[in-house]
Amino acid sequence: MKLLLSISLIFSFVVSADDHETPEYKYEPDVNKAEYYIGNYNEGKDINDLIDWYEKFAKWAEDKGDTYDDMTVALLQPYFQSDMSSVDVMWVNTWPNPTAQFSAMQTWITEGGPKLLESLPVTNSRQVDTWQWAISLPESMEVGNMMYGIYSDCSLEEGYNMRQVYDMYKDFVEYAQSQGDTIGRKMIVPSAGYMMPEGVDFIRLMYTSSISEMGINSDLYWSKIAESEASQNLKGFTCSNARSYFGPSMR
Repeated sequence: MKLLLSISLIFSFVVSADDHETPEYKYEPDVNKAEYYIGNYNEGKDINDLIDWYEKFAKWAEDKGDTYDDMTVALLQPYFQSDMSSVDVMWVNTWPNPTAQFSAMQTWITEGGPKLLESLPVTNSRQVDTWQWAISLPESMEVGNMMYGIYSDCSLEEGYNMRQVYDMYKDFVEYAQSQGDTIGRKMIVPSAGYMMPEGVDFIRLMYTSSISEMGINSDLYWSKIAESEASQNLKGFTCSNARSYFGPSMR
């Protein structure tokens, strides 16, 4: 039931009980897909071994035409966590749409991916497919950047839905960016591989293209943004259980 509710929130099939008309919203969500491969290093292995394995993957992908041209890859390791032993690394793929994602998945499964996977220096304990609504993007995101991201569990307050929160967040970002904000933000809902905790409606990701940039943006928020009207108007949800990751953008 929770999964069905989450999917309905993603597509915003919200109908008025009185007039059966779809509410009007200010912004159309910028929707994309992401895959999370979450696991632990095999004995004696570390991030350097995973980066070496990525190079094998990249070489394999080069022979598959343009199938992987639209995929981005980040290798994220936990930093601030309540349980540092639960996960060593997250391999994150992002895609512009399901067509590109599942076309690549078919290529992976049928053209040698499982054989290549045998040498992966990580044992994955969870593989999660998600929908993402992009609210803002970092100022720059290039291959080789040591990015930093904070994930939080978020719950909608009574009377609010995902589209309303998205609209308010977009308005907030317009003001924040006018003050110099460079944080990327996404609203994420898993569609397979993970059941969100009871009461959680979406996962918020806030990320920057470098570790130090997160600190700069934090100072900026508290000095110029926190007490603004735009910040006060950002409502309808609460977030908790923040956990952070860092790692290189590979693709």
